[in-house]
Amino acid sequence: MIPLYLLHITTVEHSESLLWTFLTCNVFVVTAGIVFMYKLFTQKKVRGAGIVFGIAIAINYILIAIFGDPFDLLG
Repeated sequence: MIPLYLLHITTVEHSESLLWTFLTCNVFVVTAGIVFMYKLFTQKKVRGAGIVFGIAIAINYILIAIFGDPFDLLG
């Protein structure tokens, strides 16, 4: 369980399914961020990658705000 908690550290206990939801969302956020930064630094078309990255971060924060603790949003 330790690798799962390294990607989403929270003070609130979560069920296994909810933890996998957070893990999947966080992996998608990291992947979208890497693609966005690669396209940005190679000066390719970044509009689509930026929108996907922004939506992924918004969904991640919404999930944390609903199912987590307000202090989870700080770090």
